[in-house]
Amino acid sequence: MKDPEKALTSLSLQFLTPDGAKPAKLDSTTRVWIGHDLFYFADAHARGRFLRDPLAVCRALTDPVTQGRFQPTRKSPHLSYHGRSYYFASDSTLAVFRGMPDWYAKRGPMDEAVPMAPSSPASH
Repeated sequence: MKDPEKALTSLSLQFLTPDGAKPAKLDSTTRVWIGHDLFYFADAHARGRFLRDPLAVCRALTDPVTQGRFQPTRKSPHLSYHGRSYYFASDSTLAVFRGMPDWYAKRGPMDEAVPMAPSSPASH
């Protein structure tokens, strides 16, 4: 989805920042993708703090290979691909991602590039 803010705003829901402290501003300037997880912040300053240490706030993330939720730690495998950070539940899912990064990087249901595909590649 290229413009998740429009879709989320149309639902007339209110969102809090990841730390629960303030209302989040649904705007592309306050948006952060960590893998396939989408976060919004109250302002650019809060967004910048999150980007410096996302694991201080993230209680759960989605492994881009399995689409399963997991609790990331400082030891969780991670990488940056096309400017987006990805965290993995295990070294094995990181290895699978590295084998087909374009496939797994564009699988998220609200991803800006391509919606989630209905089936996975034969190698997975």
